[in-house]
Formats: sequence, structure tokens, C-alpha cells
Amino acid sequence: MSDPPYHLAERGVGVGVLSAQEVAAGLATGRLAATTLSWREGEAAWVTLAMRPEFVAAVGAFRTLVPPPALAFEASVKAWPGWSAWAQTMRAIWRAPRSALRSPAETAVRGRSVAWLLVAAFLVAPFLYAQLAYTGGVASEILLWSASDNPVVPPARLDLGRFATFLVGFPLAMPAAAFGGACLMHAVLVMFGGGKAGLRVTFRVVAYVVGAMLMPAILPCGWMLAPLLTFAYLSLALPTAHREAAWMSVLALAVAGFGAGCVAVAFMALAVWPFFRPMG
Repeated sequence: MSDPPYHLAERGVGVGVLSAQEVAAGLATGRLAATTLSWREGEAAWVTLAMRPEFVAAVGAFRTLVPPPALAFEASVKAWPGWSAWAQTMRAIWRAPRSALRSPAETAVRGRSVAWLLVAAFLVAPFLYAQLAYTGGVASEILLWSASDNPVVPPARLDLGRFATFLVGFPLAMPAAAFGGACLMHAVLVMFGGGKAGLRVTFRVVAYVVGAMLMPAILPCGWMLAPLLTFAYLSLALPTAHREAAWMSVLALAVAGFGAGCVAVAFMALAVWPFFRPMG
């Protein structure tokens, strides 16, 4: 004896009587919604198809076929996206990087990741310059006092020329730095059989995460926290974007972080070296 068929209804209107195989096929192809009400003879009440254990696999199969929604920043069709789209994208990356930075939909606009990073870096640049200038001034004063018995310390003031240079140069340098880091990480991923979605997806994830993680630099000493947050969020977003094991992305991040650390130490050594040269 065959199983009784399913009576289906949506919004109080019957949509047919189907067998279990027909219902599963409809759910897997999207012709039937998981919220469709169903009832079989002998049951006391109507229940949605999603609540029936026999159709869980069919509902999941359809969800994997649906492309992930584009980020609000990418979905904007205007030449310059509004602040609401920017804020929605920022909130999505911070709250759920796995779902927000999955493989992009076909409608994703190329180049929006670069624009996103430029906007974020431009907003952060004044606060970051103020913190770095203060930190650098304190360090210079300490070095001057230690190198001379009678140092002449210049009064602290805002250098408008350097500020303007930093305000323009920092946002322009961030996409180049993100692209270099993405290339390094992607090369490591490919070496271990990962990065199947391509370099464009790796750069897209890196650009969005770096842009979002720059925002803590607005807070005092927040720029020290930004690298750690970037590492953590990239380790969540990259495996999902490439649909691969998480250890590949963590290893790629470790290699790229070590390389960036070596470069940072070299620049710091070059910056401090003049203070240890004899005056003359």
C-alpha cells in the first residue's frame, strides 16, 4: 500500500495533492516553498514542509543552489553608493563574515571592493594620523633626551603638509597593500591545493575585511587591535568564500602576516636608525 499523498496549501488556497517524490522534487527545484502548508489523511493539523523530516534534504538542496545575496555596497547601482548601503555592508561583515563574504553572486559589481576600501581608509586616515603623530612625537622626544644632554625639543604642532599627504596617500596605499597581501595569501593557498574560486575572490574578501577592520583605528590605540581582528575575520571568511578547509586560509594568513611583520620591522629600523648616528 502506497503512502497517502500530501495536500498542499499556500495562504489558505490549495495548490494540489502530490506524492512524496513530487513534493521533494518541487522543493529541490524551488517550485514549492519550504513554508508551504501540508496535510495528510490521519493527521490532526497542517504543518509546513520544512517541519517534515523527510523533506529536510530537499530544502537544503535548494538553498545551496540559491546564489548568496550581494553585499549592500555591491548591490547599489549608483555611481557613488549611499551611506546606508555602506553602513549595512559594514554591519554585515562585522556580524557574520561567513555569510556576508561567500562566493559573490553573478550580479556583484567588480571594483566595488576597491571603492569600499578607499572609503573606509579615507574615514580612518585623520584619526590614525593623529594617533601616529602623537606616538611618534613621544618616541622622538624620548630618543632626543636619551641621545643628548641638552636637547632642544620643538613645540608640538600640526604639520598640515604631512597631514594632507597622509590623508591622500594612506587611502591610495591601502588597495595596493591589500592586493599584495591577497596575492601572497592566494599563492600559499594554491600551493596547498586551495584558492579554487580564484584570485579575484581572495582579493574581494581581503579588501572588504581590511576596510571593515580599519574602523577600530578611530579609537585610541585601536590601530594596534586592527591586525588581530583582520586575521580573525579573514580566517572565517576565506574558507567560506573558497569552499575549502579552514587550515589552508590560516596557514596563508600566517605566512602573509610573517612577511608583513618583517617589512614593518625593517621600516621601523630605518626610521629609528638616524637617531643613533653621531651628530655632526
